[in-house]
Amino acid sequence: MELKPEKDWYLDYADDRNQDLLEPNLTWEDKVVKILHMARCRELTEYNKKLGCSVPTRFCGFNIAFFDLDKESEGVPWKPVEKIPDPPYCWLADSVNVIAIKVAESDRDYPISVFGTVLARDQYDYRCVYLFKRGKDDPQVITSKDDTLTLMGPYRALAVSDSMYFEFHLKIKGEGDADEDLSKGYLEHSAIRHWKQPMTRSLYSCLSTVELVYTPVPSAMEASFTVSILKGPSNSIGKVTAWTTGNEENKIVLYKKKVADVGGSGPVRGLVAVPVDEELVLRVSIFEGCEHEQDKSFQLVIGPDIDDCLVGLEPYELRVKISWRGVMNRRGVNSWGRPNMWWRLGTDLLLM
Repeated sequence: MELKPEKDWYLDYADDRNQDLLEPNLTWEDKVVKILHMARCRELTEYNKKLGCSVPTRFCGFNIAFFDLDKESEGVPWKPVEKIPDPPYCWLADSVNVIAIKVAESDRDYPISVFGTVLARDQYDYRCVYLFKRGKDDPQVITSKDDTLTLMGPYRALAVSDSMYFEFHLKIKGEGDADEDLSKGYLEHSAIRHWKQPMTRSLYSCLSTVELVYTPVPSAMEASFTVSILKGPSNSIGKVTAWTTGNEENKIVLYKKKVADVGGSGPVRGLVAVPVDEELVLRVSIFEGCEHEQDKSFQLVIGPDIDDCLVGLEPYELRVKISWRGVMNRRGVNSWGRPNMWWRLGTDLLLM
């Protein structure tokens, strides 16, 4: 009787070796960089009880072996609109306007004192652009699911031609050192897939469901403005709301005196991304200190050809100074983002 050799036992098992490390012709340096990236991703991965699986809690795109996840984005890289080559659609990136961030569901009873950070990472440099940032000694009190976080940014327009990321690390202030993680993780925005006006994305993690509401902006210009009172009390600005002429339904509250960090005196600053074929609409409401009187309001429609305007409504006079820049991060043919952002090592493209 002829005996057939037994089937090798290991053929019944899947090969669980990391395939990236099995690529042919990898140098020792290539393998070290890949392993460093894997180690960092593992450090950033935690079990999410809301989802029932382990997920990254911070940005892990590309190879982040040497990338500083905590470094802030700096400067304003965008060029004045008059320096954008024709046709502008070929040079301008898309953007987003963040309308609101709120704790839609909480496993802890309201009110809760919230501190921590919410930040964006865009395609210009993938560094931190803060939208919300509060320390434990200065939390925001959230009294219901309808309350929104008081945003401090972004300080510049965000750029996205493919994907960008919103990263959350929010905590509930407790007694002494007994703070609790409220929300931890990130959401990805795709300029290709996420085009609805507005977009509502939910992050399920820790003790909450946090909702991010934003509007995608195609071929974007950055409108950065300052509203000042020239005539009348300097602390009279009660509310500043903005939208664009093609998106009247989705208004952005940029300033509200009742929740402002600093007592509401002096100029009010804001920033909005505006499609290149639309104009910015600003509504400035004047707070006169009497709940029984209807507030006066100014409404202005401002295009990229206007950088300074005056408007009066007795007894007030306002001045709006505005800077227009194109969200244009193309430095040359097929070249996007900040200089020296990428470093190629063997087969790997590293984010620096």
